[in-house]
Amino acid sequence: MRVFALGDPHLSFAKPKPMHIFGEHWRDHATKIERAWTRIGTPEDLLILAGDLSWAMRLEDAQPDLDWIARLPGRKLIIRGNHDYWWHSLAKTRAAADPSIIPLQATHVVIERIAFVGTRGWQCPGEEPSTDLLERQEAALRCTAARRTYTAQDRKIYEREVRRLRLGLEAARRQRAAFDRLVVILHYPPMNARHEPSGFTQLLAEYEVDWCVYGHLHGEAIATAFNGWLGRTRLQLVSADSLDFTPFQLDL
Repeated sequence: MRVFALGDPHLSFAKPKPMHIFGEHWRDHATKIERAWTRIGTPEDLLILAGDLSWAMRLEDAQPDLDWIARLPGRKLIIRGNHDYWWHSLAKTRAAADPSIIPLQATHVVIERIAFVGTRGWQCPGEEPSTDLLERQEAALRCTAARRTYTAQDRKIYEREVRRLRLGLEAARRQRAAFDRLVVILHYPPMNARHEPSGFTQLLAEYEVDWCVYGHLHGEAIATAFNGWLGRTRLQLVSADSLDFTPFQLDL
């Protein structure tokens, strides 16, 4: 089994959203992803989709997007991103997803002696304005203001997401004999743009995580990403536009 990762597919088959408003490189992006994965992926492979799966607001509107994901070759692991408003609970998402899709939310799964722990994460302290380029671009198109400051609510959500990651890692640790490698999947980067330590990076070190993949960053924000080794953990940005819409293979 080979393992690949891609974040931010931003699908919208029920109510199409023209992604090329965020740049011409996004035109027909779903077709680009499908062609790339069909070319390199096999039924024996695993594809991680690191959040922002669908623009849908309701689960029924996200169903065509989940069905599209299901048709991709191999098994798929999915997590929730900040734009996945349709994802109301892990149980409902599991019920709606094809058996080839495994949703993770502060949970883990072991596949062929590799443990995967997934949760959304949140913007880390010390980072403003918002890292969400799509949010800022949409605000500009609508002549409204995007969120600019790190608020008390941001801090609350950040601390909750750090706790959720610990829950998933603790659950995996209880199965330590069942796996040889440990992969963390986040939607948000595990550190701010200045690459300062965070609750997430502390957990990566504490639990001796081998890989951490994340998405969320687009456009000029891609240059702020940390790609490489942080202690024993390899970090990699996998947002779709940072990879030219081609899944990244993890060295496992």
